Amino acid sequence: MSTQIAEAGAAPLTRRGPPSLTAALVLLATVQLMVVLDTTIVNVALPSIGRGLGFNLGDISWVVNGYALTFGALLLLGGRSGDLLGRRTIFVVSLGGFAAASALAGLAQNPAMLIVARLAQGGAAAFAQATALSLIVSTFAAGPGRNRAVGIFAAMEGLGAGLGLLLGGVIVQNISWRWVFLVNVPVAAAVAVLARRIIPAPPREHGRIDMIGATVATASLGALVFGLAQAAEHGWSNPWTVGPVLASVLGLATFVTLERRSAHPLMPLWVFADRNRAGAYLIQALLGAALFGFFFLSTLLLQNVYGYKPLKAGAAFLPATVIMMVAAGLVSRVVARVGVRPLIASGTSIAAVGMWLLGGLHPHSAYLPGILVPMIVLSVGLGMVFVPATLAAVSGIDEDHSGLVSGVSTTAIQIGGAIGVAILATVAATTAAHPALGTPMLQAVTDGYTHAFRIGSLLIAGAVPIALALLRLRPSAGQRGARPV
Repeated sequence: MSTQIAEAGAAPLTRRGPPSLTAALVLLATVQLMVVLDTTIVNVALPSIGRGLGFNLGDISWVVNGYALTFGALLLLGGRSGDLLGRRTIFVVSLGGFAAASALAGLAQNPAMLIVARLAQGGAAAFAQATALSLIVSTFAAGPGRNRAVGIFAAMEGLGAGLGLLLGGVIVQNISWRWVFLVNVPVAAAVAVLARRIIPAPPREHGRIDMIGATVATASLGALVFGLAQAAEHGWSNPWTVGPVLASVLGLATFVTLERRSAHPLMPLWVFADRNRAGAYLIQALLGAALFGFFFLSTLLLQNVYGYKPLKAGAAFLPATVIMMVAAGLVSRVVARVGVRPLIASGTSIAAVGMWLLGGLHPHSAYLPGILVPMIVLSVGLGMVFVPATLAAVSGIDEDHSGLVSGVSTTAIQIGGAIGVAILATVAATTAAHPALGTPMLQAVTDGYTHAFRIGSLLIAGAVPIALALLRLRPSAGQRGARPV
């Protein structure tokens, strides 16, 4: 066991009463919501941003991709740095960085300034999100209390993605695209100030950061996200896609070799030895692919096929988003009795059905039966998976390594989301570009989206056999006491 060093000013966790824990959960969930929301809120503002700053068509995508690039690349380092340098300290510092980067983005005067700000935002968000989940694990005692906390935290993933579209539409249409970024400043600053008073500072592990491994991992993950972003834009055969993806594969193979030999690895390979964690990471990658692919495609579908304005398109997701949160909350109450395997297997099956139903849309489908009902089915399924997958991902871990597994968990979701968007966007574009002879343009575009939805259905269905084969966790007693079933 590594020597434990308490952060300066840390209060013993056992002295914290329920009001403090509730306030801590509100702060941590707020940050999760803000970070995830920032991945989607910008989408509806892109046309206004492009006009306001004079972006050309090829560069405007980097307002989204720049955030995703540093976010996905730095999650592992963010989680591990929290373990070694103090989770609350890293959490507070990263929120300050996020507020500063958001202010820079909102005040940007040219495209280069905004892209730099988005890169900084993504990097700060990676450290904030990875340490937020590890603080959940270290702050809440194992058992039903932690399960509910994880449930609320995990539900923010779906809520943030859906709410971002709605808020983006409201802000852009009624205020200015600049407030899509500036709204983060007071929120992040307030949470940073309150965190030092409300969130307990857990012990930190004694050691050092493997800088060589961190550099290789960050560069490799960044290259992967960059290449996948190019695939969504230019196709899989483009050199700007193939080159970075191959470089990423070679880099990750090198990273594994380095970690095996390192005395202080950034990501010890024993993390993947537990079947529950290994299975959960694979499932979270597929979950990210389904969630981000769904929001990406359906936002474009509603605006490009059905002519929805940004605000109306965002509002169309609201019922499904609420249902997703409710499902996640209910699951957090029964996961200890039922276990993660049946919930994830049934949830991903239901989600796959919902996405498959979206594949039956046509250009004149009505919102209620054609769009909302499949969205609700998909949302119920995804809501059933968030909590058990997160609990399985942090199972069997000492609290001093919670930042490490939190970083791996969020990396799996983000990289899975990048892969999902790249695959589904390529499928949609390719199908629409090669319609059957005599197919009307609107039908061809619709066929692109529906074909991609069906491929997305197969992706999320792939989680079912993984859950049945690998997951055996019944998280009634938390990480160390969790029972296999």
